[in-house]
Amino acid sequence: MAKTEISARMRKDPTYLSRMHMEVLDGHDNPIDPHSVDWSGTHTPNFTVRQQNGTFNALGAVKIDMPNSYSVYMHDTNQRNLFSDDYRFDSHGCSRVDHVRDLVAWLLKDQPKWTRAAIDAEIATGQHQEVAMARKVPVAWIHLTAWMTRDQTIQFRNDIYDQDEQLLEATAEEAAFFSNAGNHPLTAHMAQ
Repeated sequence: MAKTEISARMRKDPTYLSRMHMEVLDGHDNPIDPHSVDWSGTHTPNFTVRQQNGTFNALGAVKIDMPNSYSVYMHDTNQRNLFSDDYRFDSHGCSRVDHVRDLVAWLLKDQPKWTRAAIDAEIATGQHQEVAMARKVPVAWIHLTAWMTRDQTIQFRNDIYDQDEQLLEATAEEAAFFSNAGNHPLTAHMAQ
């Protein structure tokens, strides 16, 4: 959650962090008293907010972290109804994964200790557990605003990340490049 959003909530309700089971951490991940933070909004305080483990945690029981410069990760959710929504962009840039435990079991399939039953048992303890991957798994994020289903129905969605415009501009630049390529002296020479 963005610092400005946390600050705004704390200005309205000083009990917000405690009600949401969140703790404030300094730059070295040490807990600090939320009352010692200036929530006025006149400057951005140097802090991190972390929600404690539990059934109330918005990330659900599982978080799949991956190295990237955007701090994006995959996670479960405690709000199962969100998976049935047509509009599913309620997150802060991360991605909720339905059946996340199946994905975790697949990711850890090279580690015999982490069977699906072992994963479920570890989650049931409610304790924070970090598990390192035995091997790297490439991840590709693809954002589609239009596609065709198997029954040949065309699906369209809002372009919430404004990427369609960038693609249209890049496509127009590419088209202009190739249309002008025929006039290049090297192209004319090769055509002879």
